[in-house]
Amino acid sequence: MVKERLRRTAENLEFTRRILVNTIWIAIILIILAALGWFLMQAQMSGSRVGKDDAPARVIKPAPPVIAWHEVDAAVAATLQKARQEVRLYAEDELDVWIAGMMERVDDSFLEWYFSYWTQQVLGLKGLYQYGVNYVLENQPDASEKLTEEIQAEFSQRVLRPQIAQKFMERIINETVARYVEILRRDLDEIPATYDIGRVAWQEYLEDIALTATSSDGSRQTPLTLKALTVSGVGGTALLAGHIKTMISGIGTKMATTSSGKMASAMAAKTGGKVAAKIGGKFFGAIAGFGVLVWDVWDHKATEKENRPFLRQSLQEYFSELKYILLDDPDFGIMTTFYAFEQQLAGRQKSL
Repeated sequence: MVKERLRRTAENLEFTRRILVNTIWIAIILIILAALGWFLMQAQMSGSRVGKDDAPARVIKPAPPVIAWHEVDAAVAATLQKARQEVRLYAEDELDVWIAGMMERVDDSFLEWYFSYWTQQVLGLKGLYQYGVNYVLENQPDASEKLTEEIQAEFSQRVLRPQIAQKFMERIINETVARYVEILRRDLDEIPATYDIGRVAWQEYLEDIALTATSSDGSRQTPLTLKALTVSGVGGTALLAGHIKTMISGIGTKMATTSSGKMASAMAAKTGGKVAAKIGGKFFGAIAGFGVLVWDVWDHKATEKENRPFLRQSLQEYFSELKYILLDDPDFGIMTTFYAFEQQLAGRQKSL
């Protein structure tokens, strides 16, 4: 009996011990799990706060800078003026070389022909013959008109050489325009960065500065912008050159009507047109009309000693006038087209 009681007691104690041990382990596990749960919850909450605290601040874009367009206009105007002045020096030098060559031909060919004994005799006989023809047939040219035409033809062939002059002027115009555009591209490219102008705004600005240019065939008006010259390139450059050529094609009539201011100017224009039709050269058309200067001093009774220096001086003065018209005449001058861009910019400034 005693043994049985001891055995049962021992079993009860062992059962109790196991219950206690298991309860302790369960408690420990629960504590660990609870601690882990708290740790994870705290970590999540802490991470959420960090995300909110570290989120980048809302970016507020600064207002675009205000562009001082009046300063931009001044910079562009200076660029246009600089380009025009530089190419004018080039064109002026080339025209000086051309005129010097013509004066050599005046001395070596034309004056020698005109003042020769036989030329004077032939002109006298032709004048007498034409006087008789005009007397009988009133619709025929009179003697002065006929001789003026003949002298103009000789002058054109010996000195002017219109076809060669036309090629010369085409080269001058093309080279002048190319230099002008090159200078504009180089200097205008620096302006947007200097004044912090965006690409779109700059393109629109260049579009606003335009010249209404006559096309190369003179049949229509085409707007030519600074953008076309500095961005588009070849097309705009060709249109600008064509515009200048179209203007110069009418220079002959202007020279004939302003050459001497004498009553024979009308005859010079009339006969010069006939000569141009025979010899060619669309740029200089009636430019042969300044042969009237020869007719003004043509006198069989005068001596070469008296007339030769006077005639040479008259032709020298005419070439100086021709140079001015080719460069700066408001209707026909090469520089006039470039100046038109400056005028357009000045008009824009006034409208702002």
